[in-house]
Amino acid sequence: MPPDADFEQFSAAFLKRFVKPADSAKARRELPLLRQEGQSVETYAATFNNMNNCITEVTAIDSTTLAVYVQQGLARRISSALVSSQTIATMQNLAVVMAIAEEIESKLDSSVKQAQVEVPAPGNPHSNKRGRFSNRGGGNPNPSFNNISANSRARARWW
Repeated sequence: MPPDADFEQFSAAFLKRFVKPADSAKARRELPLLRQEGQSVETYAATFNNMNNCITEVTAIDSTTLAVYVQQGLARRISSALVSSQTIATMQNLAVVMAIAEEIESKLDSSVKQAQVEVPAPGNPHSNKRGRFSNRGGGNPNPSFNNISANSRARARWW
């Protein structure tokens, strides 16, 4: 290899020399089936790239096909946002698709965190220390009052 070869050429030559053909064939078969499944987009992208780097037999898979594989493997919420927000030209570049998917995941996660509202436990919203006799209807906090049937309580409120 010439001394002025860049790192990509070196890594390709290294992998061709040291990756077993069976591992390369296995990576080629499994790459389209790889799914995000609860991982972050960053972890999924790293796994995808590692598997793609193992493919050394015959020819590498083109960037457009790899971008399609990544999109198919993303979680549905990220994939849907990705498809609806990008043009066809950007969807064909693997690096761009991965970067945009990470950005979308970040935005979706931050919006979910902002939307989460703390819901008080059933019973008195200020205290949950009364057990089964909690004040559920804003009525009398007296435990004996809570043992009365719903009909009796409704009539008692009208008095």
